[in-house]
Amino acid sequence: MNRPHKASLILTAAAIAATMLSPAAAAAEEGPEPAPEGVCSGGWRSNVYGYKATHIGKGPVYKSGPGGKIRVTSITAETAKTSFTGTAGVTAKFAVAEAKVEISRESATEVSWGTNYQFEHDITRGKYGSTQYGSWGHNATWEKYYELPSCAKSQRTSGAVKIVNTSMGFRYWETSS
Repeated sequence: MNRPHKASLILTAAAIAATMLSPAAAAAEEGPEPAPEGVCSGGWRSNVYGYKATHIGKGPVYKSGPGGKIRVTSITAETAKTSFTGTAGVTAKFAVAEAKVEISRESATEVSWGTNYQFEHDITRGKYGSTQYGSWGHNATWEKYYELPSCAKSQRTSGAVKIVNTSMGFRYWETSS
């Protein structure tokens, strides 16, 4: 009776061993090991991040009310451009290239529109309706920094960027006054 029991234990141990990985095999399955601390290449880096969809209006804001309907049948020709706040750091071309990869192929350095657009919207009773034409773009944050060989950031500068998009239209909102 001991023999089958021993054989059973040997088979179970062999099955467990077959499912276990050596430390080297386990590391290979998890992917490459991270670079040791202090092995960054260093140098100047630029980055655009934290994209949030927004309407970038340009030109007059049309307002009507209280209540009723707002109608806009013609607007002025305008151009909206990708714009920055903060000190010099990244170019509009760089910010738009990053946005095209990360959020929208329609991102652009500038967009233009002409006249003869039409917009109509019901206004809630007792409220004032407003509308403005513009680009459905994105707000984001830009940064430029020097990466030290220790991977730390030095001499960092940053600011906000509004990236226009070739998708355009009216934004509508209501207020109490």
